[in-house]
Amino acid sequence: MAVQRRVSVKSFISTCPVRLIAGHEYVRGLCSLILFLISPLAFSQNVILNGHVNDGQTGEAIIGASVRNVGKSLGTVSNTYGYFILKSPSGISQLNISCVGYESLILDLNAASDTTLNIRLSPASHQLEEILVKAKSNIAQSSAGYMNIPVNRLKAIPILFGEADIVKALALTPGVTTGNEGTTGLLVRGGTPDQNLILLDDAPVYNTAHLFGLVSIFNTDAVKNVEMYKGGFPARYGGRLSSIFDISMKEGNKVTRKTERTIGLVSSRMLWEGPLSMKDKHYGKSSYLIAARTSYLTLFLLPKYLLYQAGKSSNYFNYWLYDLNAKINYQLNPKTQVFLSLYHGNDFYSAGERSEDNRGRMGLSWGNTTVTTRYNYVVRPKLFLKSILSFSRYHYGISTKSAEKDGRKWEETSFIKSSSIVNDLTNKTSIEWFPGSGHTLRAGLQASLYRYRPMSVKTSIALPPDSLSKMNAPVSTSEVAAFAEYELSVGNWLKTNVGGRAVSMQVNSKKYQNLEPRAAVNFIFPGDFALKGAYSKMNQYIHLLTSNSVGLPNDVWVPATGTIKPSSSVQYTIGVSKTLGKQVEVSIDAYDKSLSNLIDYSANSSFLMSFNKSWQSLIEQNGMGRIRGIEVFINKTKGDFTGWAGYSLSRNERRFDRINEGEWYPSNFDRRHVISLVGSYTAPTTNTTFSVSWVYQSGAPVTMPIAVHKQFDEGQVNIGYPTFIYGARNSVRLPAYHRLDFSTSFDLKRRGRMTLGVYNLYNRLNPYYLTVDLQPSNRPAPSQPFTGMVGSVNKVGVLPFLPYFSHTVTF
Repeated sequence: MAVQRRVSVKSFISTCPVRLIAGHEYVRGLCSLILFLISPLAFSQNVILNGHVNDGQTGEAIIGASVRNVGKSLGTVSNTYGYFILKSPSGISQLNISCVGYESLILDLNAASDTTLNIRLSPASHQLEEILVKAKSNIAQSSAGYMNIPVNRLKAIPILFGEADIVKALALTPGVTTGNEGTTGLLVRGGTPDQNLILLDDAPVYNTAHLFGLVSIFNTDAVKNVEMYKGGFPARYGGRLSSIFDISMKEGNKVTRKTERTIGLVSSRMLWEGPLSMKDKHYGKSSYLIAARTSYLTLFLLPKYLLYQAGKSSNYFNYWLYDLNAKINYQLNPKTQVFLSLYHGNDFYSAGERSEDNRGRMGLSWGNTTVTTRYNYVVRPKLFLKSILSFSRYHYGISTKSAEKDGRKWEETSFIKSSSIVNDLTNKTSIEWFPGSGHTLRAGLQASLYRYRPMSVKTSIALPPDSLSKMNAPVSTSEVAAFAEYELSVGNWLKTNVGGRAVSMQVNSKKYQNLEPRAAVNFIFPGDFALKGAYSKMNQYIHLLTSNSVGLPNDVWVPATGTIKPSSSVQYTIGVSKTLGKQVEVSIDAYDKSLSNLIDYSANSSFLMSFNKSWQSLIEQNGMGRIRGIEVFINKTKGDFTGWAGYSLSRNERRFDRINEGEWYPSNFDRRHVISLVGSYTAPTTNTTFSVSWVYQSGAPVTMPIAVHKQFDEGQVNIGYPTFIYGARNSVRLPAYHRLDFSTSFDLKRRGRMTLGVYNLYNRLNPYYLTVDLQPSNRPAPSQPFTGMVGSVNKVGVLPFLPYFSHTVTF
């Protein structure tokens, strides 16, 4: 059993943290609650304890560390930057600081006045795991719809190509799925990918796809923390309807310099981190982090391209991707800290075909750039200020070119080059005020400027006069929001968060103004049993148009306009949670979500090919949505074996006046039943980890052709191509989707760590898309002198049994 020690403030800095099991009391009686609400500051002889909780090895801030007075109902948690504030009785007391994955610390205090503490926790060793499992569960404190799974657990899940992927891992949790096999567009509680607000160090990311969505842009080597909200959205977030993914990058090691290299099946990664200066004056106050990733698919495909250029091959394709994360942070003084973070990534795809007299080429490219500067300042021990300036840019481009041979020369016959861009510049300034124990007030202002270019076209195709100038005209919008939220914790039995957001959005001369009330409440009973409820109203002022359903990221972002209204959602959530024993958490959530002012493409519309039309003329408006569901989550969080089981039952429907004759129909992303099983076992003696995951989803709804029409002249001569006649919208279901993945990771002594795995272990052919083949029938049609046609539907799967490996070395 681990040795337990207590540390005094005087000797704290030079003493290693140790563990202690935090006790807890339940506040009883209505009188106590009334007195607490009337006079939150009516505690005699109290002092204010504030400071930061950091990792003892790297110096990085620890998010969500619990800081509590032993034997009293006074406690708090550290915020995103490791800052905490706690009211404590003056004189002798005991402070307990704990966090999952770290050794707990008990600190003996004798504070006669307000005190600032800089606390360092030591990462937990495996031998002390039996003490860690006694730490109090946080699931009862979490609001309905909130989830935070440690990044190390997400990285251990078997993923396609061996690329650790937090997006794919989160898709294995209840209420979250992906659209097509392998893709990274998350569907949260029946929403669409554009309804997710994905923040990377507070900057919005508009596309998370690498490699046509098979890999996400988030390099897990650079990710520190991931918070996901499916409901009960705090007022500080806004602008999307379905979910919030708040992803924080690592700050970098403030103590030592480190390099890490990983070689995988399709890409390699490098990471550099350490203090900016090793001098005593600046040591431990600053850090940097650089993480880079690139694929080498282009090297494997180079021989085919060289043969094509030499005229010895009729076709080729090539692919290259890269991304870069960088971050610098500096502690100017005990009260002030500044950050600068950057992400930049791109994908490039090209393909070509040639014959003796013709040749053609096609290219795709897309990418994101985000830059964030943050200023944190402790105005007073009870007042924390944060100011953020972020810039985000997403671009997408497609080009085609064809040429014919004229003698010995190739003459270009046609070309089309189209691009789409969205720029987002945002400033968000907010405060956190702690007026008394259990009381937190957050408030702030957010202002954003957006500039859209939905389509910029250059083409050799003859178009009507001035059509290109109209299509290429940019659109600018502005958005201003004010938010406030009040969080109240009464002992260990009640936690609430009530707030609202007021938003004003202007595009040209049109202005939209909306109020978005939010509320969440947790009633916590003895035994870590909690009853939860939440209400959220959200508005979205940006829409995503995509004309392809099989994963190509041809995303075109467009704003709400004078005629296209912002989308809205209202969601109610109720849930219960319970900790079983000391290692297993169980939660059940039920939700009801209604959507309004949705848009969708009209039948047979394609934005990318409709050069002479406005995008507003290609869509259906004023759509409605209704989504209901139940989610069950059983999560084993500690021990040699960890993992979870999730189940979702939901119904997701849409309705448009001019689609499906105005009747309700299943949404494209309706998945009635979804099951996920995830497990990971680490052998105590060898540090070898075995991980397995299995997922099952009901088949996706699709719209299928029910007949074929061919155009004939009076002599019954075929003069046109077959045209499909489609049935009711999404009236047919694809076969169910299921897949089993496995991986193992083990040390190679001084040669790093190796990971081996298999994607789709039993080689299930899951449909990626469908094709319809037409063949002449053997008998003429009854009343026609020509031969009839028969069709067959084929499902195409692109991800079979795939082994993979990766090798990581740290030096």
